[in-house]
Amino acid sequence: MPQIQKADPKERRKAILSVIIGAIAGTCLFFLLELALGNVSLWIQENALFLVVHHYVGFLAMLVLVSPILWITIYLILFTKKIIVSQRFPPPNMPVIRDVRVLEGKSAVRRGRLLQALCWLIFLPAAMIPFLVWFILYSISYTS
Repeated sequence: MPQIQKADPKERRKAILSVIIGAIAGTCLFFLLELALGNVSLWIQENALFLVVHHYVGFLAMLVLVSPILWITIYLILFTKKIIVSQRFPPPNMPVIRDVRVLEGKSAVRRGRLLQALCWLIFLPAAMIPFLVWFILYSISYTS
């Protein structure tokens, strides 16, 4: 019979609260950006020369935009490392928000490797976006 790790009600409340706070914060930031910049594509068109001359601004803007994705994938890569090292999913002493069947041995390592590969498939393109924007703006600045 498979081992079941019971849910931690305290962690479940924290998870629900985090999702609610994140949704509210994201919505507020979206409307704040909309109020501050108006139509972003129109702002970019009006300030295209500034972005071409100061291509590092495009790099920094894109870095700010993809930084949440980078932080989450770094956290998940470290989490999958714990899975692989402990050969247990979920890792020992890891609270869960719902009842979870515990995997041990090769099946846990296989799941950890799969999750790790998916994390890298998200991390690498996201990390390249700021450099790609910088390269494009840098290339345009020397052709004009």
